[in-house]
Amino acid sequence: MSLATEADIGSKARERAQATLAETLPGVRFLVALLLPLAAIKAAQLFAAPPTADEAYYWLWGQHLDWSYYDHPPLAAWLERLSAEILGWNLVALRAPVLLTFAGSLWILWFWARRLAGRDLALRAFLGGAVAWLAMPMLMRFQSLAHQDHLLIFFGLLTAHFWALFHQGLEDGRRPWRYFHAGCVALGLAALSKYNAVFLGLGFAFWVLISPKGRPLLLTRHLWLGAAVAIVMQAPVIGWNIAHDWPSFTYNLQGRIGQSVHGGFAGNLQDFLLSSVLMLSPIAGLALYRFAIGAGTVKTPFEPAGRWVLIGSTAVFVALCASNTILHYWNLAAYLFALPVLVFYMRGRAEFAFHGLFGIAMGVWLVLAQVIYPSHRLFGSELRDVDISFGLEEIAAIVAEEEDFIGVDMVMTTDYRTASLLSFAGKRLDVVKIGLRDDQFDIWFDPAAHKGKDALVLVDEFLPEQELVTQVFERVTPIREFTVERFGVPVHTYRLVLAENYSGQGPH
Repeated sequence: MSLATEADIGSKARERAQATLAETLPGVRFLVALLLPLAAIKAAQLFAAPPTADEAYYWLWGQHLDWSYYDHPPLAAWLERLSAEILGWNLVALRAPVLLTFAGSLWILWFWARRLAGRDLALRAFLGGAVAWLAMPMLMRFQSLAHQDHLLIFFGLLTAHFWALFHQGLEDGRRPWRYFHAGCVALGLAALSKYNAVFLGLGFAFWVLISPKGRPLLLTRHLWLGAAVAIVMQAPVIGWNIAHDWPSFTYNLQGRIGQSVHGGFAGNLQDFLLSSVLMLSPIAGLALYRFAIGAGTVKTPFEPAGRWVLIGSTAVFVALCASNTILHYWNLAAYLFALPVLVFYMRGRAEFAFHGLFGIAMGVWLVLAQVIYPSHRLFGSELRDVDISFGLEEIAAIVAEEEDFIGVDMVMTTDYRTASLLSFAGKRLDVVKIGLRDDQFDIWFDPAAHKGKDALVLVDEFLPEQELVTQVFERVTPIREFTVERFGVPVHTYRLVLAENYSGQGPH
């Protein structure tokens, strides 16, 4: 076949793909109508929702700079400290890094919309991709909160972006190693954000091993150099864990294994799959399936390695259902190669409409629960992790008032969540924690150095004073009980107790 004939065939294939894409992508007005409420929900989550306990916890990490931390790698903490230095101690500073990574993610989305959809359809593909993202409850949440996940998402997308460009070069008979190495640096940053970034590297490695185009790369020094760069970038995490007797690895590889709410594989798997579908949306789940089997409206360079990232990560967590209750967001890395091009695996106004309306409904519910009133209480349920984010300024003021009146040596709470929120609300770094679970507060707190001291302890029914405080203090005296309310309706009840003569030991 002549080169001219091959070019003609390629041109006709592109024309057919463009025609199909034009049919499957909704119009601009339709997409904007879906985007406006989603953008409003996004703004409410970013600027109106109070900090979650984990956000406050990671903020405190940044105020105690270190090479790494108990639960996760250090990049999020480093950026939170930088934000605090620039913007101060407030909600805007807390979430400023999230705004930056979301803006960077949108740039990647725009790049591939323009590259794959062409000039005429680029705007529709970009807006469709934005609907696909914002209507996924998982992304709406984790690209709005200052958890490590927003960094994992951005640097995971950046890894996929560069490796997709590298793959395009391979398809054209070239080896553009600059893109591969840039992807390895992005992978290193993703791994400095959250440990499950390892699935990105493993998925790519598996593609190299099984692919005819990938296997020859094993003979090049570039492949091994790139892998070495990503690994060497983890030196802060490895060094910190060596110095502290490997707490991060013990916690993630042992402490989280064997914890099952349902007590069996079937129950754990059902919960994992159902929560994943709800936090992705059924349409996004269908689009991910099409991505895995290569059934997009256009051919995308994210598929070759990306399908193995998706399959490999998901398979690991499905297998872990045999012993564990698996949280849906642990599998977040599985979706990152698909996200820049997810719009090309959704088809027609009906799918976009269902996906968008699903995301709007879920987003409104989240805003109601996190900003206005913990709406789950209307159905008689309690979600302590949500409830304790209400009334933070009131709680901090009451604690400060009693602290000044009594004159104790230290302020304490009975778990890391309330300690973190009280610290953030009170703009203080001296709140300590006593609890049954080890966490970063145990790295900071030296029990022996506080022996004989008195504490004002904030407790609730989650871990009341009878279970913890009375074990390690000589005398415990109730001081005050108060309830945080929203619109006159009770949300959460706390107690303050005076605990005297600390033993210098942790609870048994």
